[in-house]
Amino acid sequence: MLQSDEFKNLWCEKYRPKQFSDLILSVEDREYFQSLKTKQEIPHLLFTGNAGSGKTSLAKIIVNDILDCQYLYINASDENGIDTIRTKINGFAHTKSFDGKMKVILLDEADNLTNSAQDALRNIIEEYATNCRFILTGNYLHKISKPIQSRCQSINLIPPIKEIGARVINILKQENIQITDEEMPKLLKLIKGIYPDIRSIIGKLQQYSHSGILQIKDSNIKYIADEICNKLNTKENINTIRTYVIEKEVEFAGNYHQLLKEMFECYYNDEKISRDIKTDKLLQISEAMYRDAIVLDKEINWFACCLKL
Repeated sequence: MLQSDEFKNLWCEKYRPKQFSDLILSVEDREYFQSLKTKQEIPHLLFTGNAGSGKTSLAKIIVNDILDCQYLYINASDENGIDTIRTKINGFAHTKSFDGKMKVILLDEADNLTNSAQDALRNIIEEYATNCRFILTGNYLHKISKPIQSRCQSINLIPPIKEIGARVINILKQENIQITDEEMPKLLKLIKGIYPDIRSIIGKLQQYSHSGILQIKDSNIKYIADEICNKLNTKENINTIRTYVIEKEVEFAGNYHQLLKEMFECYYNDEKISRDIKTDKLLQISEAMYRDAIVLDKEINWFACCLKL
């Protein structure tokens, strides 16, 4: 049930896990977190994984459903400086809880903390370990300092794709959405294409179900990627190619990582180019896909890749 009518028509909020049994977890992770309920105590935890894989939901369920303890929630995307560590976190951590239980500080998107904030945080983690635990979440493990990683039990959350498929079918049934036989292969392709981002999958389902019947539109991103590769192969003006892609951004939702992936597949399946040239192009695109996770401007990263190609 929703806690507010504000999100009653937003599926990703309506079906956000509210209790432990709602979470989509691997068998090993489910058994581990279930064991915490009997212990009523946790180590410092660091959850990493793709956006939409359930990190924040799991962290909130641990403090509300499993431990039922006093906690402080901070979104490090909004409050990522050292002042937050010194005032809010330190002020909360140095006092004992009202009920005698372990207090928990939940630092969401902790990979956005500045270096100075992370340096200050590691000292607080050690100093108040007797009465306070930390749960950190982040998309990128490499952006969390090694000293903080060493103080936490790090868990990479990868929800099983079969369970996501079952949840998707259940949501469509609850919303009385009809699924034709023709749409089922498209649905499976949609899940595989967006996996493991559960939130985006549910958002797309709602987008394609507004009529009461599931009608998934085929993405144009593969066609756009093929066009880019053709233009690069024929040595079309690079600025013209960039303009073409920017004008098509709405069609592929600015997902440059997926665009690079489709370009990778395009060159991988191209039988007209030599093996050495193909290898070089695939390595260039792979490098750009890796950088896509850490760059500030994904379009510039994509364009730099095209310049190399």
